Amino acid sequence: MLIDIDDMREIARRYKNPCMLIIGSHSALDAWSGARSNNLRSIIYTTRDRAIIYLHNAIAGRVDEFIEDLPQVISRDVLVVEDLHDLKGDWRYAILILDRYSDIVKHVDDLIELEAIQIPNRAFSVYVGGDDYCSVIENDFSIPILGSRRLLKIENRGIDKDYYWYLEKAGIPHPKPILYEIYSRGIRFKEPYDKPLILKTYHPNRIFERVFIFAADSSDLELKVEKAFEDGYVNEDSIKAARVEELILGPHANFNFFFSPINSIKCWGSVEEYYSKLYNISLDEARICLANEFLSIDERRETILDGLKRLPIDVQQKLSNKILPSFEVTLHVMVSVRESLIKDVLRCANRFLLCLKDEVPPGIIGAWCLQTIITWGKPSEYDFKPSLKPDVEVASVGFGLYDSITRDAPMHIPVTQDVALRHGGGTNVHMGLGGQYSNVRYNRRISLGERIGLEIKRAINLKALDMLVT
Repeated sequence: MLIDIDDMREIARRYKNPCMLIIGSHSALDAWSGARSNNLRSIIYTTRDRAIIYLHNAIAGRVDEFIEDLPQVISRDVLVVEDLHDLKGDWRYAILILDRYSDIVKHVDDLIELEAIQIPNRAFSVYVGGDDYCSVIENDFSIPILGSRRLLKIENRGIDKDYYWYLEKAGIPHPKPILYEIYSRGIRFKEPYDKPLILKTYHPNRIFERVFIFAADSSDLELKVEKAFEDGYVNEDSIKAARVEELILGPHANFNFFFSPINSIKCWGSVEEYYSKLYNISLDEARICLANEFLSIDERRETILDGLKRLPIDVQQKLSNKILPSFEVTLHVMVSVRESLIKDVLRCANRFLLCLKDEVPPGIIGAWCLQTIITWGKPSEYDFKPSLKPDVEVASVGFGLYDSITRDAPMHIPVTQDVALRHGGGTNVHMGLGGQYSNVRYNRRISLGERIGLEIKRAINLKALDMLVT
């Protein structure tokens, strides 16, 4: 039975001193830092295999405390437990050691007693979710979640309405699928396709990792899939679950956002009035868009791809038939975007935000990310319009690199290849530094983890914690 949003909000209304509940993986250190920065308690739950990450990098201390004697501060503030009943008294930060991440569901009653709010990330969806539809999270994990419980599953490709469905609904440029047939040891295309392609699927031996096969055209992809079968890189089941799509060329960037339900009902003065007028949307919709804060950008470094790219081209060519590149995300780096292009990214982000608010109310809450390729082409090739709603034309708004008045002049176009409706994995690159765009807006260092903590703190003070959870 689906967990009722009203029940979760009623639980949150009863909380007096909530704590951030964080799964120990992915972006946990950023979220943990955000708890400290906002004087909030936190519980990291992890497994014995990964406990060293959080034992060795324990975050402790009080807001603005200058830490000189680190062992003394860790001893004072951090408790490591295997049983939540051992959390007694005036504790601040806890590390809960579990046999498996999924065991956290057994502790629901104790976590409500401790006033826990789950901070979702990809590891939470994968290890606690139970299946592609995140059934355990939607049916059994009856802890308030800072975010939309029902939207976590759309990141899993192949479900009835995955993020591709919503991108199409919102009118956001995204890679188009290319149909193919499957046979015993590979794939075949009904018609030749002479542009670059990419096949995306899961790894047959590591189902939480994804496989990407790049090709110059359809015949090249057919050959590479056959070789991938021989090497054990894919199998029949993973090919059945695969998606082949056009390969968009351009730099990759993860655009990190935070949607604040609290800010979406506040007055933004003349800014909201002109926003509404310029984009032909209501004042309420303008406030929603303005409450969608653009915080930072990061970029991935992937194994083995990054190593191959660093080799001379002649060596790459000789290795092309010997090594099938893998694309496991390994590192992240901070990047910024050409300032004129922010307008186009925001149009996509706000379209997606407004679409999900209508389709799956209450829509996006808190941290989320557009994983995007910035390519170059004509807007008509991607059905890219300047409005914030795909069915509304706004003749007065220019677009293009130099705001050309020629409607179909070539321009940079953000093509969304993935969406993360939770705390993104690359934001650890901003912890201790803050996000380049959020820092200047808040006039202080504020990473995405710190922005999450700030929203919880504000909600406590405003008695509005129920607005943040589902």
